[in-house]
Amino acid sequence: MGMEGKLRQVSEFELASFRKDPAKAYEKVVSRYRSPEMTRFMEKMKELQFSPVSKRLQARAQAGQPLDPEDLKAYRAEADALLAENREAWAEVQSLHLGLSKDGLELSLHKSWHCLHFLLTGKSWEPVDSPLGKAIMGGKEIPDRQGVMGYGPIRYLTPEEVRQVAEALAEFPIAARASAFDPVAAEEAKVYVPEHYAEELTHHFDQLKGFYRDAANKENAMLLWVI
Repeated sequence: MGMEGKLRQVSEFELASFRKDPAKAYEKVVSRYRSPEMTRFMEKMKELQFSPVSKRLQARAQAGQPLDPEDLKAYRAEADALLAENREAWAEVQSLHLGLSKDGLELSLHKSWHCLHFLLTGKSWEPVDSPLGKAIMGGKEIPDRQGVMGYGPIRYLTPEEVRQVAEALAEFPIAARASAFDPVAAEEAKVYVPEHYAEELTHHFDQLKGFYRDAANKENAMLLWVI
């Protein structure tokens, strides 16, 4: 799946417990990806991907040949049946990887997180000590003592920092910056997935701005991570 940027609102009391016992923070984040229902659904998805009809379609596509209509029909029927039998798990997969979760407390920026950070700060991997710099890649680390994460520890922002980020995002001139965005400059700065259209950047920015506004109104803290 690659590197996906995530944010989750937590109460000030939850954050205090996570700082006291970091394992609780990682259980909170990782457990959603390891539920029995999710595991079974992902296994079935993998079986579909490597089914005989899927392999035939992949082989013809790789050879530059037209896809067999009957194989394509059969594959679509199998996929539709799988999704129909696992509606709740499929909805959970979508909420984990695309946009706002069902409970409204977690936001996935998918693979646009780094490009959006570059748009906000003009920097790629360098730390930026400002509210806009903290919005996606900021925060203090919660120690990953069990080595759970592959792309660095979970980080957190306090409720006061969340408020500052929300105010900075509210004032950010997204229309002008998104229209002036240069994918070539982003690629030269080694931004992950630099190819983004202005509409995509604006969409993800609006999600981020609304998410921080909601968190600030609730006086919540924020967890941030890449998975």
